[in-house]
Amino acid sequence: MIKPIAVALTLLSVSAYADVNLSADVKAKIEAVGIDAFYAEKSPVEGIYSVFSKEGTSYVTSDGEYIFTGNLFKVKGAEVENTTDEFISKGMRSYIEKLDTITYKAPDEKYVIGVFTDITCGFCQKLHNDLQFYLEKGITIKYIAYPRAGMNSMVARNMASVWCADDKPAALTKAMKGDGLPDKQPTKACMDSVQNQFNAGNMFKLSGTPSGLSLKGEPMVFAGLRDPDQMLNSLKTANQKK
Repeated sequence: MIKPIAVALTLLSVSAYADVNLSADVKAKIEAVGIDAFYAEKSPVEGIYSVFSKEGTSYVTSDGEYIFTGNLFKVKGAEVENTTDEFISKGMRSYIEKLDTITYKAPDEKYVIGVFTDITCGFCQKLHNDLQFYLEKGITIKYIAYPRAGMNSMVARNMASVWCADDKPAALTKAMKGDGLPDKQPTKACMDSVQNQFNAGNMFKLSGTPSGLSLKGEPMVFAGLRDPDQMLNSLKTANQKK
């Protein structure tokens, strides 16, 4: 039996099973052991579901009687493919869709990426300084707040004030350049918004910022700064795999 996992994250105010096609019986069984799923799909193995939750990825039999965790590999000749990585990307996409991201849309959009960012992060500032070049290459960027110092930090409050601004993209650009923050104090709703985004980063197991993933097309995950050409090449390569 899997022991219930302590709930340390604040949940989004959406239906927990908005993207889950599990039966009510299976949902009840996995909830009883601490798995609060919000995305699930049939795994590559017949009779087993892949389940994504704030606790991570789990695999559940169709009757809910057995649960296991870890990576699920597909044997392809002399090589193996980690199918779990792709599923995590899908689960994160589902979660990020519900977040209050700050979006800079490419005029001729070909790709969309979610980028975890911190306004005090030098590499995040560098990425944002080159924003126009990403957009010109057809890459839309959705920023996800991730104050590295934690939610009790001044950085978190400052980022929440950006997310509270009437013109969020302009406020974020100003903050990234070090040109000041919005005058008004962040509301609880804005703090909650940043908290939800911070939770997503913890689920994504960030090792630093900027990091993120593709939100359109084939899954692609990146850690650290990639310049516009590198990002475009990574996205193209990911979409040529299938």
